[in-house]
Amino acid sequence: MPQNPLKKATELGQSIWLDFLRRHLVESGELQQLINEDGLRGITSNPSIFEKAIGGSDDYDETIRALAREDKSVHDIYEALTIGDVQAAADRFQPVYESTDGRDGYVSLEVSPHLARKTKETIDEARRLWQALDRPNVFIKVPATREGLPAIRQLISEGINVNVTLLFGLPRYREVANAYLSGLEDRVQRGEPIARVASVASFFLSRIDVLVDLMLEEKMHAGKDAWAKAGKLHGQTAVACARVAYRIYKEIYARDRFRDLAKKGGRTQRLLWASTSTKNPNYSDVKYVDALIGPDTVNTVPLETLNAFRDHGHAARRLEQHVDQAQSMLDDLPELGIHLDQVTEQLVNEGIEKFNKPFDKLMETLKSQREAALEERADRQTFKLGDAQQAVDRQMAALKESNFVQRLWRKDPTLWKREPQAQEIIRKGLGWLHSSETMETHASALADFVREVREAGFRHVVHMGMGGSSLAPLAFARTFRDQENGLPVTVLDTTDPDTITDIERRVPLEQTLFIVASKSGTTAESRAFGDYFYNRLRDIVGTRAGDDFVAITDAGTPLATLAQELGFRRCFLNMSDIGGRYSALSYFGLVPAALQGLDVEELIARALLMSHACSSCVPVERNPGVALGAALAELAKRGRNKITFLTPPGIATLGMWLEQLLAESTGKEGKGLIPVADEPMGRPATYGNDRLFIHFRVEQEVAPQLEAHVRALEDAGQPVIRIVLHDHLDIAQEFFRWEIATATAGAILGINAFNQPNVQESKDNTSRLLKSVRDNRGLSTDKPRVHEGPLMMYAKEEAADGYHLLERFFSQAQAGDYVALMAYVTEEPTTQDRLESLRSRIRDGLHLATTLGYGPRFLHSTGQLHKGGPNNGLFIQLTADEAKDVDIPDRPYSFGTLRKAQALGDLQALRKHGRRVIRVHLGRDVSAGLDAFGNLMATVLEGAVSSASA
Repeated sequence: MPQNPLKKATELGQSIWLDFLRRHLVESGELQQLINEDGLRGITSNPSIFEKAIGGSDDYDETIRALAREDKSVHDIYEALTIGDVQAAADRFQPVYESTDGRDGYVSLEVSPHLARKTKETIDEARRLWQALDRPNVFIKVPATREGLPAIRQLISEGINVNVTLLFGLPRYREVANAYLSGLEDRVQRGEPIARVASVASFFLSRIDVLVDLMLEEKMHAGKDAWAKAGKLHGQTAVACARVAYRIYKEIYARDRFRDLAKKGGRTQRLLWASTSTKNPNYSDVKYVDALIGPDTVNTVPLETLNAFRDHGHAARRLEQHVDQAQSMLDDLPELGIHLDQVTEQLVNEGIEKFNKPFDKLMETLKSQREAALEERADRQTFKLGDAQQAVDRQMAALKESNFVQRLWRKDPTLWKREPQAQEIIRKGLGWLHSSETMETHASALADFVREVREAGFRHVVHMGMGGSSLAPLAFARTFRDQENGLPVTVLDTTDPDTITDIERRVPLEQTLFIVASKSGTTAESRAFGDYFYNRLRDIVGTRAGDDFVAITDAGTPLATLAQELGFRRCFLNMSDIGGRYSALSYFGLVPAALQGLDVEELIARALLMSHACSSCVPVERNPGVALGAALAELAKRGRNKITFLTPPGIATLGMWLEQLLAESTGKEGKGLIPVADEPMGRPATYGNDRLFIHFRVEQEVAPQLEAHVRALEDAGQPVIRIVLHDHLDIAQEFFRWEIATATAGAILGINAFNQPNVQESKDNTSRLLKSVRDNRGLSTDKPRVHEGPLMMYAKEEAADGYHLLERFFSQAQAGDYVALMAYVTEEPTTQDRLESLRSRIRDGLHLATTLGYGPRFLHSTGQLHKGGPNNGLFIQLTADEAKDVDIPDRPYSFGTLRKAQALGDLQALRKHGRRVIRVHLGRDVSAGLDAFGNLMATVLEGAVSSASA
């Protein structure tokens, strides 16, 4: 068995510490497991970590309530929680501290970030925390600001261990080392021992690359010469700084000044590599570990990076390689107008603010929790599952027994499949677990981009994508309207010609930013949308058309290449290990959200709270995402696989996003959860015994009719899960909760939740049909079985008329089936009303669940479920003639022809899989066609009810 790379790094002289601390990490035994199995040697914390841990979990609720009853202040509560956590972790590391003679086994606690520019106050607080912690194996974190330097010296002179944080620059590092040595010398001068006085200098790395890379990218667009020089330095600055810093470290501690201290027991102030999670998806996820292993160093890593390095890291001494080349790279930066002293000053200021904001937010959270501590508070996720609850409890016990939560966060593919090929797909699909942490680093850059766009005169945004590339932006756009300082965002995710021409008519083309979004970079619809509007802009502004375009895609895709060739304003490269439907909290969702004027930092913060609530150290029964997934899967196994979302109007589009996530993730291998979104409310008696209802409620938003409906369902014995959102921004935490739940349900059901094997089938059929158009043979289609009024109806068998065709179709329905309306028509209010009326009639007449999808949007959503899920669907495809068509540039077919080919291709795929399907062509007047079909269906359903009564 190969050696654990984490332990090998320790053998090579580097100590691996964890950049994460929360109460349940200690109490659950996970921390001890990391110490025992991985050789973990320490922990660091900061205000941001504590804010997420305390605000995003129930680990601390009992302690907060107890302290509130003792009338403790908010600040007292904060210190009691954080000091308690650090003490508990330090006790776990005490054996490490003793066995390494005080070299390792440390846990860090930070002084208030608001003191970063205050020397005396920093010293006073550090003394107080040191005394309160009362442990030899703790560090007090002090920032490497100008004001922090004398504090470092004073604290070291008093024998207080110091972790020097927020260190970015090489000149400042020399000053930090000098402050440490001076502190030791002060103690020696007073005749005090220095043998167990410890310190580390924490060099923050990935943030350097984030900022410098942006500057280099601006230079790279200046021409071929600049591209070559800047491109050579891209992604190299942080590692170069670390290697040069280590050379300085060796020089400093080889001098007589330290030798004299070493004789009296003094130790070196080790360099600690911090901020070592990779923020750029083009870089290795172990970039800042692999390259920087060397003697007498520390690397503090978040759990994600620790798990990644354990899985595929390469432990070797590389820190001292290419040091001259590293120095040369740093020397080249000024030639490009990039000055590291200015960069590091900016990073220090940003770093202080990055800690101030979560610290202040945590104080506000604790204030609210303190005020509510003596009141009875409703749980934000409650189950009322009737006799199914015991089965769900057993399932959660089984998940706990199999160590499911920890294995999930370690990205163990065997949770879903054992086959090597499937496991490779799964490994490449779990990046969403940490996308919020990655995007947190890019939030300020997104804000800068929005300012750039507004200053350039843009007044509108059109986001063009399909499925996972568009549904989160659509949810944001419809949930949050008319945001202050935001741009209106229109989401284009249909090949409907009327919709495209309407957008072209409504938006000011020259002042509109067009986003082409596609993970693969080959999505036919997205590329067609982009080509169409690029040609329109080129006709107006010529070669400057690219300035109006942005791409969101993975690295190395054809879309990324196109963006470079056409000079797009920006190309956002997303993390490649995130599938489309799991990408809401990545660039795909957050770029349009930022442009819309949403508080992206707050969205990310909400998602991170849920991430911490679902963390690897949280037991299944207290883990909201995993517990929800267990309920979904267990009830599905008991026949309740129609997951019916009941949402208030303000967040109704969340149901559409959830529809894709559940359907495309679980609808395969003849299994699947069938999401039912936006179905009109009905009487409890109209629902079958195949439903699980999910009720979302937003605090302060009264929806009395919906609340009464949910109570009636509960009274009727229907299983209901209630989820409470504080406000609309909590939609971000729902994205993460449901991603965890979906992955969990897939594992329980034995489904690979990260592939979509049947989506490509309809695409291939569409391509084949379009090839026929290219070859001038047109689109081949069946002849209608019935031509009745405006309707033409297509089915496998002959029928005397529409009544008998539809009667025979519905006669196939059985208990537990569902009816899917697949509408290849323009999405507009009057059409929506008529389609909802059809759903109500079907549900009330047949007691079957109903779904509605507009084509081709649903092909990238429920389309996978339709063909790969259980064969319990009755599918009604609705098509219509185009009122006006629109040509697609450089293609021998129009958008209307493309949509017809998509409809026919999907129809063929459904038939191939033996699905019960009919096609109803509504003619040119969609309203008249839907009315005619509705009347026909009402007659058929009334006849069916009469026959059943007789």
